[in-house]
This record gives sequence, structure tokens and C-alpha cells, in this order.
Amino acid sequence: MAKYSTCSKTSSQYVDRTPTSLKYSTMNYYNTIARSYDELYGSEQLAKYSAAVRTRPKGRVLDVGCGVGLFYGYLLKYLRVEPEIYVGIDISYRSLRELRHRYRSSGIVEVVAADAEYPPLREKPGFTHLYAFTLYACDYGTIKPLLSVIDMSNIEEAAVTLLCRDRRARCPEGFAEAGYLNRVEVLCVKVPPGGFEPPTPRSPGDLQPGALPG
Repeated sequence: MAKYSTCSKTSSQYVDRTPTSLKYSTMNYYNTIARSYDELYGSEQLAKYSAAVRTRPKGRVLDVGCGVGLFYGYLLKYLRVEPEIYVGIDISYRSLRELRHRYRSSGIVEVVAADAEYPPLREKPGFTHLYAFTLYACDYGTIKPLLSVIDMSNIEEAAVTLLCRDRRARCPEGFAEAGYLNRVEVLCVKVPPGGFEPPTPRSPGDLQPGALPG
């Protein structure tokens, strides 16, 4: 992880731990549901991946708000792509523990527990694909600190969703609005021309860990 992160070990040291902190409440919630995440949110999230991903991410993937690694499973099982490296950032250390347990045989998965608004990444870490699903909101949180350390000129594909309850989408600079995934969540993308139509997962159960694609 040292190649990409400024942290010597996974840490949630950036999280405001005051009892009224929304982020602290969020961390506790996802710590509690880590093992049942797929059952609760799997189908909903897989539909978002299918709508957003239009390349085959074979390079260096950064998944912000990675949770239990559902997106990594989508890449392996449905796109049948094993990235060069997969780095996941999440505020929930138990979700990251679940991710590591699921993909403990993979040598290309790295995780760091941190607040996405304070990404402990080395400047210009060299990622080629950037994804952040159901993490940022139009009126809460900002992706600017993350984008400030990412060299977007190297990014082959980026997909970020924003929760905009007023339905006034405000995609980050350099991203284009690609429509709403549900009543309040807009998809913002930076993609090359062309792309492809990915297969649609039937259920989260299709993404149970198994053999990597050949």
C-alpha cells in the first residue's frame, strides 16, 4: 500500500468521532451491517455498476467507498477482468475486513480505512480508473480533495454518483452528467468515446468469491 498511500497501516484516524458526527454514525452503521451488506444493498448497487462501467478496467483501479468489495467482485465475475491493482478506500473498517476475507487469495487488492474527504493518497498516485458509488452528496461531502491528488489525465474512465435530493445535479468539473440512476442519485462520468454494454448481474449471489478469470 505504500506505493499509493501516505498511511503506514489502515486507519480511520481522520474520522470525527464526536457522537453527533454524521460520518461517525455512518461508519458505525456500515460496521454493523458489513456481513449482510450484499443482502441489503447488493442488487441496487450492481444495477449502478452495470449502468456506469463502459470500459474493461485492466489497469490501476481506485474504488472510493468500496465497502465489502462488491464492485471488485463485479469486475471479476461479470466483466471477467482482473485489474493490475485494486485499491479500496472506506470509512468502515469492518467492511474492509470483510473485503479482505472474501478476496484473501488475491494478491492485487489493497485497502485503507479513511474518510474519503481526507484521502491518504500520495500525490498523483497513477490510477487509470476511478469509481465512487453512493458516497458523495450534492449538499454533503465533496470529491474535490480526492480529485486534487489524482492525475485525471491518466484516467481512462471515471464514474462518480452524487445524491442530489433537489434533483439539481452538480457534477465535478471535467465530468459529464449521464442521467439519474434512481430518483435522487445522478451518475457523473469521464469516459473515452465508444465503450461497450456490460452484462447485467442477476443477483448479489452471482458475485460470491470464486476462481479468478482466466
